[in-house]
Amino acid sequence: MAFIEISNIEKHYGTFKALTNVSLSVPKGSFITLLGPSGSGKTTLLKILAGFEGVSSGRVLLDGRDVTMLKPEKRNFGVVFQGYALFPHMSVYDNVAYPLKVRRKSSAEIREKVERILSLVQLDKFARRKPSELSGGQQQRVALARALVFEPDLLLLDEPMSALDKKLRIDLQEELRNIHQQLGTTFINVTHDQEEAMHMSDGIAVMNQGRIEQFGTAHELYRKPQSRFVADFIGKSNMISGQLETNRAGALFSSKSFKLSISCDQIEGKSDGKADLFIRPENILLTPGNVSQLQSDVVLAGEVVSATYSGDRALYLLKTADGRNIQAYGNARDGALQPGAPITLAFDGKDCILLT
Repeated sequence: MAFIEISNIEKHYGTFKALTNVSLSVPKGSFITLLGPSGSGKTTLLKILAGFEGVSSGRVLLDGRDVTMLKPEKRNFGVVFQGYALFPHMSVYDNVAYPLKVRRKSSAEIREKVERILSLVQLDKFARRKPSELSGGQQQRVALARALVFEPDLLLLDEPMSALDKKLRIDLQEELRNIHQQLGTTFINVTHDQEEAMHMSDGIAVMNQGRIEQFGTAHELYRKPQSRFVADFIGKSNMISGQLETNRAGALFSSKSFKLSISCDQIEGKSDGKADLFIRPENILLTPGNVSQLQSDVVLAGEVVSATYSGDRALYLLKTADGRNIQAYGNARDGALQPGAPITLAFDGKDCILLT
């Protein structure tokens, strides 16, 4: 049995369906992320888990116990908000101690737990400071300590790092992952940041228009997306439209500029007709100039439209001879190729993702 079982959750606001038949099993001690664009329903689902929103239908089970109708204060869940929600007039110590005081814990227990959690988030030297005397990253850690100090069954994180600059965000992602591993508490995080989700999570639920499109590891979502939305939303990808015709050996994918044989393992559950072929930029081999003799399944001539240089590699926007735009990574240690430069791009069928 899952530790958190979200079963057939529906949430309607009048005629608007914010969530539609959402189900998700969360193992105990895991770090799960709800990932999706604005308006996908991830924050609504988090609010339902916290008890801040009711459901139109469906259930939330905690370790087999129905908590769907429990008030927030009865759930023993910690929440870290996007804006931290710290008490500005209280010290760091008092902010973190507040949940324990509300629960009427003894002074000795409060002191022991607060000191332990402040040490864990590396803020023990800042215990007497006010939130206004801390950096954004330090305030985020205070909010995290306050949400963890009473040993919640579940920690809910509502885009807690969205206001931080990129470098600090990356540093805190690593810290948060380490804290999770040390405590073993179940975490459910909400974010629209793909890199954050893929870096920290044991499992990621990709949400779109109030539904979970796919749930899996970062590797599964990136390499084996089950829908066009997931293939396009997770990382960068190129979509090539065409026709699929199955046969005994597998299938043949035909576009206006090439034909590609597809192996049997890629066409399970697929039917003849319109299909889309996805290829990641890193799976495309680039060779300057016009080269026809390459040992790849597909070889196309093109030219460079633009290049985004990032040190050891560049992300190229290319235009093929048939007018198709393709993104691909290339070696840029000697500098990026200039717009207008002729180039040959090649890829293999085994690196493609077929969706019908």
